[in-house]
Amino acid sequence: MIKLLYLEASPRQDNSYSSRVAKAFLDSYRERNPDHEVEHLPLFDRELPAFGAEGANQKMDNIMNLFTGGSGIEVEGEWAGVMQEIERLKSADKVLLSSAMWNYNVPYRLKHWIDLVVQVGASVMVNEKGEYVGQITGRPLQMIIASGSPYEDRFPLESDGSKTDFMRPYLDHIFRFLGFTDIRCLRVMPTGIPSPETEDMVARCEEQARAAARVF
Repeated sequence: MIKLLYLEASPRQDNSYSSRVAKAFLDSYRERNPDHEVEHLPLFDRELPAFGAEGANQKMDNIMNLFTGGSGIEVEGEWAGVMQEIERLKSADKVLLSSAMWNYNVPYRLKHWIDLVVQVGASVMVNEKGEYVGQITGRPLQMIIASGSPYEDRFPLESDGSKTDFMRPYLDHIFRFLGFTDIRCLRVMPTGIPSPETEDMVARCEEQARAAARVF
Protein backbone atom coordinates (compact mmCIF):
# COMPACT_ATOMS: atom_id res chain seq x y z
CA MET A 1 0.00 0.00 0.00
CA ILE A 2 1.21 3.51 -0.85
CA LYS A 3 1.85 5.56 2.28
CA LEU A 4 1.92 9.35 2.68
CA LEU A 5 3.52 10.75 5.83
CA TYR A 6 2.07 14.12 6.88
CA LEU A 7 4.30 16.16 9.20
CA GLU A 8 2.30 19.00 10.78
CA ALA A 9 4.56 21.56 12.46
CA SER A 10 2.05 24.07 13.81
CA PRO A 11 0.33 23.91 17.22
CA ARG A 12 -2.52 26.24 16.15
CA GLN A 13 -4.69 23.56 14.49
CA ASP A 14 -7.65 25.19 12.69
CA ASN A 15 -6.17 28.66 13.31
CA SER A 16 -3.01 27.71 11.41
CA TYR A 17 -2.82 28.90 7.81
CA SER A 18 -0.31 26.21 6.88
CA SER A 19 -2.51 23.49 8.42
CA ARG A 20 -5.60 24.83 6.66
CA VAL A 21 -3.92 24.68 3.27
CA ALA A 22 -2.50 21.24 4.08
CA LYS A 23 -6.02 20.04 4.90
CA ALA A 24 -7.19 21.14 1.45
CA PHE A 25 -4.25 19.22 -0.03
CA LEU A 26 -5.09 16.07 1.95
CA ASP A 27 -8.81 16.23 1.17
CA SER A 28 -7.99 16.34 -2.54
CA TYR A 29 -5.33 13.65 -2.21
CA ARG A 30 -7.63 11.25 -0.34
CA GLU A 31 -10.40 11.82 -2.89
CA ARG A 32 -8.03 10.84 -5.70
CA ASN A 33 -6.26 8.06 -3.76
CA PRO A 34 -8.80 6.49 -1.38
CA ASP A 35 -6.74 3.30 -1.03
CA HIS A 36 -3.55 5.07 0.13
CA GLU A 37 -2.53 5.22 3.78
CA VAL A 38 -2.01 8.64 5.37
CA GLU A 39 0.02 8.77 8.58
CA HIS A 40 -0.43 12.07 10.40
CA LEU A 41 2.38 13.15 12.72
CA PRO A 42 1.37 16.37 14.55
CA LEU A 43 4.74 17.37 15.96
CA PHE A 44 3.32 19.56 18.74
CA ASP A 45 0.88 16.89 19.92
CA ARG A 46 3.28 13.94 20.08
CA GLU A 47 6.16 13.38 22.46
CA LEU A 48 9.21 13.05 20.25
CA PRO A 49 12.03 10.77 21.37
CA ALA A 50 14.69 12.34 23.56
CA PHE A 51 18.09 13.07 22.07
CA GLY A 52 20.47 14.31 24.71
CA ALA A 53 23.88 13.25 26.02
CA GLU A 54 23.13 9.54 25.66
CA GLY A 55 21.88 9.86 22.09
CA ALA A 56 24.70 12.18 21.03
CA ASN A 57 27.31 9.76 22.37
CA GLN A 58 25.55 6.84 20.72
CA LYS A 59 25.54 8.74 17.43
CA MET A 60 29.33 9.15 17.56
CA ASP A 61 29.81 5.53 18.71
CA ASN A 62 27.73 4.38 15.73
CA ILE A 63 29.79 6.43 13.27
CA MET A 64 33.07 5.11 14.69
CA ASN A 65 31.72 1.56 14.61
CA LEU A 66 30.90 1.89 10.93
CA PHE A 67 34.22 3.56 10.07
CA THR A 68 36.10 0.65 11.67
CA GLY A 69 34.22 -1.98 9.69
CA GLY A 70 31.31 -2.70 11.99
CA SER A 71 27.60 -2.78 11.16
CA GLY A 72 26.49 -0.17 13.68
CA ILE A 73 25.79 -0.15 17.38
CA GLU A 74 22.97 -1.95 19.16
CA VAL A 75 19.63 -0.15 18.84
CA GLU A 76 18.76 0.71 22.42
CA GLY A 77 18.21 3.70 24.71
CA GLU A 78 17.86 7.07 22.98
CA TRP A 79 19.30 5.63 19.78
CA ALA A 80 16.24 3.40 19.53
CA GLY A 81 14.03 6.50 19.40
CA VAL A 82 16.23 7.96 16.66
CA MET A 83 15.97 4.80 14.57
CA GLN A 84 12.20 4.68 15.16
CA GLU A 85 11.76 8.10 13.54
CA ILE A 86 14.15 7.31 10.69
CA GLU A 87 12.22 4.12 9.95
CA ARG A 88 8.94 6.08 10.03
CA LEU A 89 10.31 8.41 7.37
CA LYS A 90 11.81 5.58 5.31
CA SER A 91 8.48 3.74 5.34
CA ALA A 92 6.73 6.63 3.58
CA ASP A 93 6.40 6.71 -0.21
CA LYS A 94 5.49 10.41 -0.14
CA VAL A 95 5.93 13.19 2.42
CA LEU A 96 3.78 16.26 3.10
CA LEU A 97 5.16 18.92 5.45
CA SER A 98 3.20 21.94 6.66
CA SER A 99 4.73 24.60 8.88
CA ALA A 100 4.66 28.25 9.78
CA MET A 101 7.82 30.32 9.92
CA TRP A 102 8.98 31.05 13.48
CA ASN A 103 11.68 33.67 13.94
CA TYR A 104 12.73 33.35 10.28
CA ASN A 105 13.23 29.59 10.51
CA VAL A 106 11.42 26.38 11.52
CA PRO A 107 9.48 25.85 14.78
CA TYR A 108 11.51 24.12 17.47
CA ARG A 109 9.47 20.90 17.36
CA LEU A 110 10.20 20.53 13.64
CA LYS A 111 13.90 21.15 14.34
CA HIS A 112 13.74 18.45 17.04
CA TRP A 113 12.33 15.98 14.51
CA ILE A 114 14.95 16.97 11.93
CA ASP A 115 17.74 16.44 14.47
CA LEU A 116 16.37 12.96 15.11
CA VAL A 117 16.13 11.80 11.50
CA VAL A 118 19.22 13.47 10.02
CA GLN A 119 21.94 11.13 11.23
CA VAL A 120 25.23 10.44 9.48
CA GLY A 121 25.69 6.69 9.77
CA ALA A 122 21.96 5.99 9.60
CA SER A 123 19.92 8.18 7.20
CA VAL A 124 23.04 9.63 5.51
CA MET A 125 26.14 7.60 4.71
CA VAL A 126 29.66 8.54 3.61
CA ASN A 127 31.10 6.95 0.46
CA GLU A 128 34.72 6.07 -0.36
CA LYS A 129 35.30 9.59 -1.68
CA GLY A 130 34.21 11.11 1.62
CA GLU A 131 30.95 12.39 0.11
CA TYR A 132 27.65 12.39 1.99
CA VAL A 133 25.02 10.18 0.37
CA GLY A 134 21.42 10.51 1.55
CA GLN A 135 19.66 7.19 2.01
CA ILE A 136 16.04 8.35 1.72
CA THR A 137 15.52 8.58 -2.03
CA GLY A 138 12.90 8.10 -4.70
CA ARG A 139 9.99 9.88 -3.06
CA PRO A 140 8.47 13.35 -3.43
CA LEU A 141 8.16 16.01 -0.74
CA GLN A 142 5.46 18.68 -0.77
CA MET A 143 6.13 21.58 1.57
CA ILE A 144 3.40 24.05 2.58
CA ILE A 145 4.98 27.03 4.35
CA ALA A 146 3.18 30.02 5.86
CA SER A 147 4.89 33.29 6.74
CA GLY A 148 3.78 36.66 8.03
CA SER A 149 5.75 38.52 5.37
CA PRO A 150 6.32 37.72 1.69
CA TYR A 151 9.67 36.21 0.71
CA GLU A 152 11.40 35.29 -2.53
CA ASP A 153 12.46 31.70 -3.18
CA ARG A 154 16.22 32.11 -2.91
CA PHE A 155 19.04 31.88 -0.40
CA PRO A 156 19.30 34.72 2.13
CA LEU A 157 21.21 37.83 1.15
CA GLU A 158 23.15 40.11 3.48
CA SER A 159 20.96 42.96 2.28
CA ASP A 160 17.75 41.25 3.48
CA GLY A 161 18.13 42.79 6.92
CA SER A 162 15.43 41.95 9.44
CA LYS A 163 13.25 40.19 6.84
CA THR A 164 15.42 37.17 6.08
CA ASP A 165 14.04 33.77 5.12
CA PHE A 166 16.25 31.02 6.49
CA MET A 167 13.37 28.53 6.61
CA ARG A 168 12.72 27.47 3.02
CA PRO A 169 16.41 27.30 2.02
CA TYR A 170 17.17 25.30 5.16
CA LEU A 171 14.34 22.81 4.60
CA ASP A 172 15.28 22.43 0.95
CA HIS A 173 18.93 21.83 1.89
CA ILE A 174 18.27 19.40 4.75
CA PHE A 175 15.88 17.21 2.76
CA ARG A 176 18.29 17.13 -0.20
CA PHE A 177 20.97 16.07 2.29
CA LEU A 178 18.69 13.15 3.24
CA GLY A 179 18.39 12.17 -0.43
CA PHE A 180 15.19 13.89 -1.62
CA THR A 181 15.35 15.38 -5.12
CA ASP A 182 11.65 15.97 -5.92
CA ILE A 183 10.89 18.87 -3.56
CA ARG A 184 7.83 21.04 -4.16
CA CYS A 185 6.90 24.16 -2.22
CA LEU A 186 3.65 26.08 -1.84
CA ARG A 187 3.99 29.34 0.08
CA VAL A 188 1.12 30.86 2.05
CA MET A 189 1.99 34.55 2.50
CA PRO A 190 1.69 37.18 3.80
CA THR A 191 -0.34 36.16 6.84
CA GLY A 192 0.89 38.74 9.37
CA ILE A 193 -2.26 40.87 9.54
CA PRO A 194 -5.55 38.94 9.21
CA SER A 195 -7.91 40.65 6.78
CA PRO A 196 -10.36 39.85 3.97
CA GLU A 197 -7.38 40.02 1.59
CA THR A 198 -5.58 37.42 3.71
CA GLU A 199 -8.57 35.09 3.51
CA ASP A 200 -8.69 35.55 -0.27
CA MET A 201 -4.99 34.67 -0.47
CA VAL A 202 -5.49 31.56 1.67
CA ALA A 203 -8.42 30.48 -0.51
CA ARG A 204 -6.20 30.76 -3.58
CA CYS A 205 -3.54 28.71 -1.83
CA GLU A 206 -6.10 26.06 -0.90
CA GLU A 207 -7.06 25.75 -4.55
CA GLN A 208 -3.39 25.50 -5.53
CA ALA A 209 -2.96 22.81 -2.88
CA ARG A 210 -5.87 20.80 -4.27
CA ALA A 211 -4.33 21.00 -7.74
CA ALA A 212 -0.90 20.01 -6.37
CA ALA A 213 -2.42 16.98 -4.61
CA ARG A 214 -3.90 15.71 -7.85
CA VAL A 215 -0.40 15.25 -9.34
CA PHE A 216 1.40 14.18 -6.15
